[in-house]
Amino acid sequence: MHPREWGIVARERRHGQSPREGRRLIRREDVGAVAVLTLDNPPLNVLSQAMYQRLETLVDELSESGTIRAVVLTGAGERAFSAGADVKEFPGASDPERWRRQIRYIIGVSEKLAALPQPVVAAVNGVAYGGGLELTLFCDLRLAGARARFALSEVKLGLFPGTGGVQRLPGLIGIARAKELLLRGEPIDAAEAERIGLVNRILPADRLAAESLALAQSLAERPARAVRTIKRLVDGAAGLSAAEQRDREIDANVEIIQTADAREGFAAFLEKRPPKFRHR
Repeated sequence: MHPREWGIVARERRHGQSPREGRRLIRREDVGAVAVLTLDNPPLNVLSQAMYQRLETLVDELSESGTIRAVVLTGAGERAFSAGADVKEFPGASDPERWRRQIRYIIGVSEKLAALPQPVVAAVNGVAYGGGLELTLFCDLRLAGARARFALSEVKLGLFPGTGGVQRLPGLIGIARAKELLLRGEPIDAAEAERIGLVNRILPADRLAAESLALAQSLAERPARAVRTIKRLVDGAAGLSAAEQRDREIDANVEIIQTADAREGFAAFLEKRPPKFRHR
C-alpha cells in the first residue's frame, strides 16, 4: 500500500534508514500510538535476509516503546503482501550448518514479532505466499483485501514451509485443514481464507489500509496493561495444563485489579461516563 493510504505522509518517521533503504526494505510510519510496518521490496516484497534483519531492528525498537500500543504489518503496492522467501538466497542451503543458522534466525525474528507486547494486525494486500503467509501467522489478527490470495506451495518444490507454517497453522485453522493446505500446496482466495479461519475478515481492497489502521487504533485505545495481559495469557497457554492455565489467570487477575486503569474503568462505569485510561 502507498503511505498516502494511511494518511500519514506528513508524520512519517524513518527509523535508522536512508530513504533508499526504506523503499527497499521495511518502512516504519507512526500514527499516534500505532506503528505501521510496510514490507517494501518491489515488485512482490520477497523476504530477503536483509529484510529479516531490518524487521528484527524494528521489532526490538517496538518492544521497548512506551508510546506505541499497536502495530500494523502490511506490504507495499497492490500486488503482494509478500510472495515469500527470496529464492536467490537458497544456494546457501548447500551448506547444512549455514542453512540451519539462516532458518533458525528467520524463525527467531518471527517469534520476536509474535512476542511483542503490542497486538499486531496483518493487513494482507495481494498475495501472501510461502514465507509471506508464514509471517502473518506470527501476527495476532489478519485482515485481507478482497483480492488477497494465500498459499503454502513449498511441497511443489520438494520442500515444506519451514519458517513457522507447520508449527503455527494447525493451531489456527485445525489439523485437517492445515494438512490440506500444506500437502496440496494450492492457493486459496480471501473468501476461503475467511471461511477456514485463516483471516479474521475480508475488506474491499480500497478500504483495507483505513480499516486495518482503525482496528489497530481501537486496540491502542484499550488500556495497555489489560491488552498486554490478554495477549500474554492466550499466547502462553499452549502446552500448559488446565491447572497451570488457571493459576496464571488468577495471578494476572490479582495483579491487574490493582492498576490505575482498572480503578478508572470501575469508576467510569459507576459514574456512567467514558473512561480516561492512562495505560498504567
